[in-house]
Amino acid sequence: LRRKQRSVSRKKKGSKSRKDAVINLRKTHEKIKNQRNDFAHKLSTKLVKEFDLIAIEDLNIKGLAKGILAKQIHDVAWNSFFQKLEYKAENAGRKLVKVNPNGTSQTCICGARVEKTLAQRWHHCRTCGLSLHRDIVSAKVILKRAVGQTVLARDLCRWALSC
Repeated sequence: LRRKQRSVSRKKKGSKSRKDAVINLRKTHEKIKNQRNDFAHKLSTKLVKEFDLIAIEDLNIKGLAKGILAKQIHDVAWNSFFQKLEYKAENAGRKLVKVNPNGTSQTCICGARVEKTLAQRWHHCRTCGLSLHRDIVSAKVILKRAVGQTVLARDLCRWALSC
């Protein structure tokens, strides 16, 4: 993509070679878009087939896309992936739970708060003694919150039916 963009910028405006380079650039953009879309469809299908409960953080993607990582956020197309995951889970009868992302990387599975900087990749809890990679602990915290939300929702439904 970078080479194709460079090629367009080097051509003289209005020339036939520039028009050809622009067409090549469009094709490259289309190919990248198709690859990203294909990957999102395949991954979302795999997740829906393998798991009955899928827990994701309810991220403010628009807010993240305005920050310093805007290019990377747009490149991975999270919003598109989450939409595909959501409708495929619904069609397959699976449960997709969006969890509040506040503190998921700063909380231990036991519930204790463990402050870490982004540079610290390992989680050490002084309360329960757990020592794991911070991403694994965050994923377990997200799953724990999702299970808690589904149990709470199920209990509320039972309560509403019994009244």
